Order: sequence, then structure tokens, then C-alpha cells
Amino acid sequence: MVGRGAWRLPWLLLALAGAAASLALAAPSVATAATATWKLSHYTKVGYVRSFKLDLIQELPAPPELLLIGGSRTTRFEPSLMRRLTGLSAMNCAVSNCEPEDVWAYVNHLYMRAPDVKLRCLWGVQVRGMSDVTFAQGLAYVTRLARWFPPELIDEQKARIGDPVIKDLLALNRFTARGMLAYGPYDRQRDGGLTLHDSLDRWIPIHVSKETNAADLPTARARSYFEATMALFNEHGVAPCIVIMPLHPRALDALSAVAKWKANFEEFKTYLQDLRATYDFHLLNYTSISSFGGHAEWFYDGAHITVENARLLLRNAVAQAPESFQ
Repeated sequence: MVGRGAWRLPWLLLALAGAAASLALAAPSVATAATATWKLSHYTKVGYVRSFKLDLIQELPAPPELLLIGGSRTTRFEPSLMRRLTGLSAMNCAVSNCEPEDVWAYVNHLYMRAPDVKLRCLWGVQVRGMSDVTFAQGLAYVTRLARWFPPELIDEQKARIGDPVIKDLLALNRFTARGMLAYGPYDRQRDGGLTLHDSLDRWIPIHVSKETNAADLPTARARSYFEATMALFNEHGVAPCIVIMPLHPRALDALSAVAKWKANFEEFKTYLQDLRATYDFHLLNYTSISSFGGHAEWFYDGAHITVENARLLLRNAVAQAPESFQ
């Protein structure tokens, strides 16, 4: 285990380098030495949630031993629960529209910071989360993440993104010190009276239409980074736990009736299953809530689970893939 001082000093040097590179893009900082990042009332850095999670990691007393990551569907994964279940200090680095490139950058960043720490991983995935889409601006403009990609790729992505947009992450969201989303727009809508039934009535037609009419996207780049990340974990003696994230039963029924979605989903599962011949990882298909004992009422919409379902999912993942957390 890296000692507290050894963890913080190199991290500070990296943080200063990243800050210098992005100073012209960032809005004035509202942080003070006495205020932890997660307790701030505003956060307006160019990297939005991606740099926010990096800043939270920087303030940890020691490097995390377990990375909880994925897209917005994994934001309710509780590091405190995983500590109780596994004994490992965990960090939730879930970011909206997470792609394999995001995970590659975070994992490399953490290994560089603490090369002697055995970093385990639970990674929530879905079909649309493995396509060659334009980077999120935080991945391209935050030096701590962008450094893990070829400069020509970053230049290409910046040209696609254009001028970054600065938004206040904490205007609508609240997080724990270890990165779990404690309160966000879905909670606000629910508190405002939006029922799950009404939310599904909105969500399902939108996503059925999207999947029916969506263009087929290339996947070569995303899959290459997924496989490189698996290889990196394996080199460090880690077999990640990959979880195909659940859908609400109504949403699953509706999407399963869309031929294109069904074909893409089957191909996605086959791809992951076939990779297990090359890389060591556990694959848990939790698409159906029955696979992990989930409840249909513990969703915000067709895909985003509440903390109650997240707890059930995590407990089952630890029980079904214990080697990933050793």
C-alpha cells in the first residue's frame, strides 16, 4: 500500500501541471483549502464531471483499491457498501456517456499515481457505450485524461468538439466524497411528482424510436481501448467484473421488439463472451432484473436504477464474481 504522503505529493504535482494547461479554459475556481470538492456549492471546470471525479480522488487519504465505473446508469454504485462487502476502499468514477476510452484514461491515471496498488474494477456497460463517438470535452481538454491518447487523436477530437462549454456541475447534482451521485435531476423530478409510470411512458417511445432509426456506428476504436484496458488489468493480476446493466422490464420488452436493438444486443453479448478466451474478466449479464433479484419499482426510467437496485446489483456481483474483488 502506498503511504498517505507518497500518494498526495506526486498527485499534487500532476494536478498543478493539469491546472496550468487548462487555466485559460476554466472558470474561476470556487474551492478553498478548507473546503472539500464534494462540499462545494459550485463547480465550473472545463472537465465537468470527469475533472470533478479526478479532484475527488486527489483528496482521498489513500489511493482507491476498487474502481466503480460506467455511464450514468452506474452513478448510484456506493463505495461505502463495497467497502463493507469486500474490505476494499472504493471510488465511483461513473461519468455520463462513458466509453472505454474514459475507463482507459482513469485506469492509467490511477496506475501511474499508485503503481503498487492492486486496482480492482467493476465496470457497468451497455451496447451504446461501446461506439466510436466524439469524446466528451473533459476527456479531450483535461490533461490528466487526455495525456493517455495519441496527440493526433486528441487534436481530431478537439476539432470535433469545438470550443468547450463551461457548466456548473453542482447546480443540479450532489455527490458523496467518493463520487457516488447522492442527488440529481432524476431525484428532483421524482420529488416534483413525476411517477415511474409516467417516466416510462416518456422514456420508452423516445428510445424505441432512437433504436429503430439509429445509424450503425463504428466500434473499432472503442473496442480496441476496451481490450487494451482488459489487458492492462490482467497485467496487474486483476480480473475485472463487467456488468451488463439492467433495463426496466417494460423497457426491455419494448426494446426487444425492435429488431435492430435486439441484433445489436446479441452481437454485443457475443463480442464480450468471445473476449473471455483472450482476457481474464468476469461477465455478468444483469439486463433482466430477475438475474440479480432487482425490483421493477426501483428505477428512475427505463435504464437508470435507484440506489436500492444498485445495492442489490452490487451484492450479487460480489457473490457471483468474488475473484474480481480479492
